[in-house]
Amino acid sequence: MNIEYFREFIVLADCSNYLEAAERLFIGQSTLSKHIMALEKELGVPLFERTSRKAMLSKYGKLMIPYANTIVQAQYSYQSAIQNELESGRGRVTVGTIAATAKYGITGLIASFRKKYPNSSVQMFEGDPDDLASQLSERKCDVIFAHLPERNITSMSFEKIHYLDDSLVCILPRKHPLSAQKELHLEQLKDETFIALAENTTVHQLILECCYRVGFSPKIAFLCHRVDSVLDLVTKGMGIAILTEYMTNRPEDGNFPESAPFAIAHLLPHTSVSVDLCYRKDEDLSPMAKHFVRLVEEAVCTK
Repeated sequence: MNIEYFREFIVLADCSNYLEAAERLFIGQSTLSKHIMALEKELGVPLFERTSRKAMLSKYGKLMIPYANTIVQAQYSYQSAIQNELESGRGRVTVGTIAATAKYGITGLIASFRKKYPNSSVQMFEGDPDDLASQLSERKCDVIFAHLPERNITSMSFEKIHYLDDSLVCILPRKHPLSAQKELHLEQLKDETFIALAENTTVHQLILECCYRVGFSPKIAFLCHRVDSVLDLVTKGMGIAILTEYMTNRPEDGNFPESAPFAIAHLLPHTSVSVDLCYRKDEDLSPMAKHFVRLVEEAVCTK
């Protein structure tokens, strides 16, 4: 049975006139007549009572109308669902991230996403947390990975998925007197020369807050935009640094190799840093962005 005949039947029932119905359907009047007769033959009953001017519904036609509407609506629904799914695999998602994306496993997530949706495209850019939050608020990206205080997430109406927990650690040159320590109290570093990430980063702000809390202001000699630059300066003996543990490319078992060109000590008191996937509350995500969020949720669940 041709479902298109049911749509033609509904239009003819509404018009009660073959010529008008044919014009609305953009088909010939004789074609419409043939289709309706074919439908009647298949159903075994007359759907219309025909006169020279009108085509009025028969009692069978009136009985058939609600079912024909259901059939046509079902066709529209499944065709739309299939089309939306096809289009959802061809879209683009824009991802903003903090620095050290590889060390947080974010580049791995994006690679997995592209393998799963090969017809998609991903635009990725790095930035500091404030810049990322602004980009998300201004709808210049779909999602961001960032260290954002809870107050920022709430005030900017962001949804979030907790991606991972990180913590602050101290990075020291191998020949530093404290390099053998596995843990260091922050007060022990008050006279040190610091190498830090740029002032607009969450890690920089955390360092200042933690140092102020224990009674000193860190002496920052170098400001860097890249984690690799910080680690290189520490390795060359230019000072110490406080970074997050993941930024030091920590092995999965949590043990740092003795051959590393720098030493790492956990800081006391322990300071946790949350990395979250954030997206806007006030509008629906694009189909492709929804797929990306779902992939991150699955990755978090399997950790």
